[in-house]
Amino acid sequence: MPVKIPAVPVERCLDSRDLSEPQVSPMGDALAFGVSQQGRGELRTIALPGGAEETWLLEPVPSVTRGFGGGCFQWLPDGSGVVYAAKTGGLWEAARGATSACRIDTQSPVDASHFGVAVSPNGEWIACVQNLSELIVVHRATGEEHVIAQPHAFVFDPVWNGDELYWQAWSQPHMPWDESDIWSAHIAQREAHVELHRAGVSFQQVQFSATGEMGVLSDVNGWLQPYRVVDGELVAILPAGENVECGNPQWGMGGHTWCWSPDGTEIAVARNLEGFGDIVVVNVATGEMRSIGRGVHGSLQWSNEGIFALRTGAVTPTQLVNYAARSFEREILATSEVDSTGGTWSQYELVEPTLGTVDCGTYNIPYRLYSPVGNESSEQPFIVWLHGGPTDQWQVTFMARIAYWVGRGVRVMIVDHRGTSGHGRAFQQSLNGHWGEFDTADLIAVVRFMHKNGWATPQNTFFMGGSAGGFAALNAAGTAPELCAGVIALYPVVDLADSAEHSWYYEQHSIAVLVGDSPENELLYAERSPSSKVPTLAKVKVLLLHGDLDTSVPMNHSITLAQALRKAGGSVALHIMEGEGHGFRLRHNQLREYELIGEFIFTL
Repeated sequence: MPVKIPAVPVERCLDSRDLSEPQVSPMGDALAFGVSQQGRGELRTIALPGGAEETWLLEPVPSVTRGFGGGCFQWLPDGSGVVYAAKTGGLWEAARGATSACRIDTQSPVDASHFGVAVSPNGEWIACVQNLSELIVVHRATGEEHVIAQPHAFVFDPVWNGDELYWQAWSQPHMPWDESDIWSAHIAQREAHVELHRAGVSFQQVQFSATGEMGVLSDVNGWLQPYRVVDGELVAILPAGENVECGNPQWGMGGHTWCWSPDGTEIAVARNLEGFGDIVVVNVATGEMRSIGRGVHGSLQWSNEGIFALRTGAVTPTQLVNYAARSFEREILATSEVDSTGGTWSQYELVEPTLGTVDCGTYNIPYRLYSPVGNESSEQPFIVWLHGGPTDQWQVTFMARIAYWVGRGVRVMIVDHRGTSGHGRAFQQSLNGHWGEFDTADLIAVVRFMHKNGWATPQNTFFMGGSAGGFAALNAAGTAPELCAGVIALYPVVDLADSAEHSWYYEQHSIAVLVGDSPENELLYAERSPSSKVPTLAKVKVLLLHGDLDTSVPMNHSITLAQALRKAGGSVALHIMEGEGHGFRLRHNQLREYELIGEFIFTL
C-alpha cells in the first residue's frame, strides 16, 4: 500500500471545480449539471446510462450556482433543451446540444437577475424569481410577462403542480429560517393565496409527488424535516424521535435536500448527523427508514434511473453520484477533481474530524476537531475557525483549506456557537437579540476549554473567520486578548450600525432581529461591534483580507479597523483583494490568501 503524503501543495487546493444541480432529462436518457471553475460557469451532460461527460457550451454563459444550490436551469418537458438564467441577465432557451440560445423574457430589463427557473408541465410558461423579490411568469412563445402580485418582500423556489404555481415567501424583519410561508397562484387568474403559514415557523422546499401530493420541509416540531400536507395539515414522514435536521439555511435558491420517489410512495432525504450526514429512503405510509449512503448529500433528484445527488465528506472531494433504482448501489458519475500538478487527492493523508462539546452550564457548544495524523503537539499553530452567517454551519464537507493546514501540522477546530444551524430551531434561534454577545462568549468558552486540556497555548492559538465569523473572531480577541496570539479576519463585519445601513439588502434587515432595532439600540450596536474593542484588540496581531468589490460587507469595515488599530499601536496587516467580492474567486488572490495566512501563523 503506497505511503500517504501529509502535506498538500497549494496547487492541489486551487485546482478544483464546483458541481451543482444535477437534473435528469424527462426522457431519462441524459443528466445535465452545472460546473463552475475560477468564476466561469457552464453546463455539462452525461448520457445515461454510463456515458462520458461532455461540455454543453452556451452563450450567454449560464449563471451556475456553487455547491448545493440550484435554480439556474430546467429541462423542457419533452427533453428537447433547457431554459436557463444567464450570468449577464435574462431567461434563455437552448436546444439540446446547441451553443447559442434565444432570450425568452424580452420585456424584462436587459440585465435583470433571474433565478429559480421553473418550466410548466406543458412547456407553455416559465416561472422565475427576479432580483430575489418579484415572482414572474413568462409565456415561452411570445415573451408575454406577468408579475404575480403577492404581499411578501422576498420569494424563492417556484414550482409547478399542473397549472398552479407554488413558492416560498417571507418579509422583514424575518429571514427565511425565522418565518416563511408557502403561497400559490393559478396561471389563469394569477391571484396569490397563502397555502401554509404558522407564526414563528419556517417552510421551504415545497415539492409535489407524481400523484399531486404536496410535501414541504418545516421546523414546526423544532427540527427542519419533511412533511406531507393533507387538507392543510402537516403529517410527519420521518419516524417519531428523529431529532435531526434535513435542510440548511437558505442563503440562495434551489437547495434540494429531499425528494419524492417516482411513484410517490417513498422519499429520499439528506440528514445532518452532528455535522456528518447520510441519505435515507423513507416509506411514506409506514415511516420505515433505511440509510443508503454516508456523507453529506444535497441536490437530490429521484427518477426511474435512481437517486441522483451531490455527495461529499472530510476525505471525499465532491462527487456526483447515482444510487441505482431498486438496489441503491452507488455509482460515481463525476467529481470536483481536475488534473493538477499537485496530483490526486487520494495520495494525501486526509483526516476525519472528531466530535465534541464544551459544557457551558445550561447548554453545550459543539465542535469538530481536525488533528494531523500522529502529530498532536501543543506547540504547532492551532486555528479556531468560525463559520459565517451567522446562521449557518460548516458540515463535514470536503474543505481543501482545512486539509492544507492540517497537512502542515496545524490543528483546526470548527466551532458551532449558538445560532449555528443543524442543531434544531431552538439552538439556531438562541442567538437572536444576542449577536456579538453569545457567539463571542461561546468562542471564548471553547478556547478556555482547549487550553485547560493542553491542546494549545495562547501563544499559538489563532482565531479565524470570514464575514460573521470574522466578526466573532475579532470580538472574542478584543474581549479576551490573553487567549490568542492573533486574529485572521476575512471580509469581516466590524461595525453593526454601518452594516444595518449598507450591507446586502437580502440580509440587511436581519440585524434588527440578531441585535435590536436601531436607532433605539445604537449604544448596543457599538458595544457588540469589534470597532469598539480597539484598545484590547490592539494587544494581539491582526490580519485583515477584504475584496474591493464586496457589497455584502463593504471594504471600509476592514480599512477603518486597520486605521484604528495602527493608531492604538497595534500590529495589523490589511490586504485588499482587487476584483473580489464577498469571498475570493480569482486564483492569484486565493494563492495570496494561503501565503499571507501561512506567514501570519508561522511567524511569532
